[in-house]
Amino acid sequence: MKILTVTDVAELLKLSKCKVYALAKSGEILTVKIGGSIRVIQEGLESF
Repeated sequence: MKILTVTDVAELLKLSKCKVYALAKSGEILTVKIGGSIRVIQEGLESF
């Protein structure tokens, strides 16, 4: 399982960080919270 930062995901998907946070909040992408920061599970991005 590879975990990415919001910035990494934004660059990978060519989206803004704000949009990545919105996707995380809506549950469209799988996330985990580590030390108060949101991290995205790469396997959850395959639908994009």
